[in-house]
Amino acid sequence: MNRKELKQQVLTALKCQIVNIQNQIAALAEDAQNDAKSSAGDKHETGLAMMHLEQEKLNNKLSQLLQLEQFAKQLPEEKTINKVTLGSVVKTNHAVFYISIPIQSFVYQNETVICVSAQAPLIQKILNKEIHSEINCNNLTYKILEIF
Repeated sequence: MNRKELKQQVLTALKCQIVNIQNQIAALAEDAQNDAKSSAGDKHETGLAMMHLEQEKLNNKLSQLLQLEQFAKQLPEEKTINKVTLGSVVKTNHAVFYISIPIQSFVYQNETVICVSAQAPLIQKILNKEIHSEINCNNLTYKILEIF
């Protein structure tokens, strides 16, 4: 597994999410502007308030995604040690984990890769472990088969 390719796939997925949120914000702004030209009264004010709340939610989501993107850009692309660290790809007997940021899993080289943050409970137990280490979590035993 190639860390650089995985990192690029994560960044591409984030970019798609960011563009999607930006498009939604722009559409809401346009709707609010069009609504302001054609309506008046309490119903109009309620509609505008709801649009502003939705826009605020989208702006918060956009801010979170931009922070994740900055973090993801800093992930190491090369393996430097034989222990699990931030940026590692860890193949276990149950799943393949990319210790990066929490986004939707994807298929890479015919394997489902689960993207998780280093703060996830299972990952907290796996950090700094080596190949062949076993970790128990939620009544499952995870054996580290490979670290990339």
